[in-house]
Amino acid sequence: MKKLDPVVIIVDVLLLIGCGCMFLYGKMSAHSLFIVGLVLIALLVVYLYVTNYKDNHYGGKFHKDF
Repeated sequence: MKKLDPVVIIVDVLLLIGCGCMFLYGKMSAHSLFIVGLVLIALLVVYLYVTNYKDNHYGGKFHKDF
């Protein structure tokens, strides 16, 4: 599962860049850009939290890889 993390991060960054380009060329409003950006960042943080912690509770410990 750790090998998928860089792919997910790269795809998320490319989506953010794509949304920024759409905003610059007038295809997306600032409000939509803000909402999509927040959703993408929140999904990335949740995905990385779930995949990188052993226990999905407060005070979870990192995998031994770190």
